[in-house]
Amino acid sequence: MFAGIIQGLGTIEKFNSDELFFRTPLDLQDCKIGSSICCNGVCLTAKTIEKQENRDYIFSVNIGEETRFRTNLLNDNLPKSNFINIEKSIKLGQEISGHLVYGHVDCVTKILKIEKLASSWTFEFEKKQTDKKMNKFIVEKGSIAINGISLTVASLSANSFFISIISHTFENTNLNKAKENDLVNIEFDALARYVVKDE
Repeated sequence: MFAGIIQGLGTIEKFNSDELFFRTPLDLQDCKIGSSICCNGVCLTAKTIEKQENRDYIFSVNIGEETRFRTNLLNDNLPKSNFINIEKSIKLGQEISGHLVYGHVDCVTKILKIEKLASSWTFEFEKKQTDKKMNKFIVEKGSIAINGISLTVASLSANSFFISIISHTFENTNLNKAKENDLVNIEFDALARYVVKDE
């Protein structure tokens, strides 16, 4: 489980068959084989972790068909910048500054527009009217995880939703490298699922 507070960036080093290798300067010395690491919002299990001479870490994970199908990690879905948001799993008693993020990506969606304002950025994302889950779980002022980042939906239109990005989030995540038409990973708020299920 994660909090949606990005701790560092990484890049895809290589992909062999079903094994994906990431490189990151984030300190992973407290992670071990079998640890969960959130990569662009996808909960993945570390298969190997190696510290490099330049202090970077390279870790590998297995990628199954479900992950390939639902996320932007492979099959040309990843933006050309190749930068991945990285977050280590939260520990019992740790502050949760964002919201509970499971790393179970629901779908990908497209960035329609990026607008720089005086002190923030507005990102507009595609919301397909034909996608019942998007229309049900994306609500104004509700939580959402985009590429693993805990964010709040600012507003909605018929075919899109808007997120206001503050400078700290923009500067410390891969949103600062994002371009219009890039695909991002979406995880709906788990709390919303339970509320809707009980209705």
